[in-house]
Amino acid sequence: MQISDTPNEQDRLRILTAHLRNPAQQPCPGFMDAQAVDLYRELLVGNFDAALRACFPLWIRCLGEARYLLWRDEFIAEHACRSPFFRQIPDEFMAYLSQNPQRLQQDLPYALELAHLEWLELALGVAQTDTLPEHSGSEAQDPWTTPLRLNAVHALVQYAHPVQQLILRPTFSAAPVLDPNPVSLYLYRDRVDAVQMLEPDALSLQILVSLDADPQSGSAIFQHWQDHGKIDGNAQTVAEQMQGLLRQMLDLQMIDLVNSNDCRTLHD
Repeated sequence: MQISDTPNEQDRLRILTAHLRNPAQQPCPGFMDAQAVDLYRELLVGNFDAALRACFPLWIRCLGEARYLLWRDEFIAEHACRSPFFRQIPDEFMAYLSQNPQRLQQDLPYALELAHLEWLELALGVAQTDTLPEHSGSEAQDPWTTPLRLNAVHALVQYAHPVQQLILRPTFSAAPVLDPNPVSLYLYRDRVDAVQMLEPDALSLQILVSLDADPQSGSAIFQHWQDHGKIDGNAQTVAEQMQGLLRQMLDLQMIDLVNSNDCRTLHD
């Protein structure tokens, strides 16, 4: 039986939706065929499940199938999605997990961070942006004197656990033990639309943080550090290291020369 155009249609929709989201707590609507309702529920859960498994495969493996199914079903039952599009289910699930950090930590200390990193890879991969500029790391344009910016699609994040190890070596069968060990990661999308992930060394991280705050040339970054007493060791040696490092970062497409394109940053 279909929902008819009656004055009670809104109420009927709410009753049906409540059952589809949480059939254990909300009874099947008496005004609809039970088999049809079961089919709707199967389709709903199937769409959610496919999207979550595609985005969070390692997170699911670490938690285990049983715990994942509980989180999936509670998400469907409790979370008010802001978007009607199935392609944004991972975004909504990440928002739901972020609202329940303590409960998630009881399952696995690094579960929220691993989920965020897996989501971030997907989010960067599909982020809309203008066409990326052609590679501009030529000798004619010196990154030491030319204003620089971070890659147009990037994220600079910090985690309390080295969860990138699980993504780089995803061969585990049971959830590995990861001791707390703070890590900074830089993710960006290159010009063939592949998402790259790097763990920058101390000097690279300082450069990235400086460019994240303000696009500027390498020499401007160096001068700012020098003016504020942030240069450790011989200044000339640091300057030479920076010049070589900036060239490498351009070649790797981690950074670009400043142009008219806007930066697109994903932190959350």
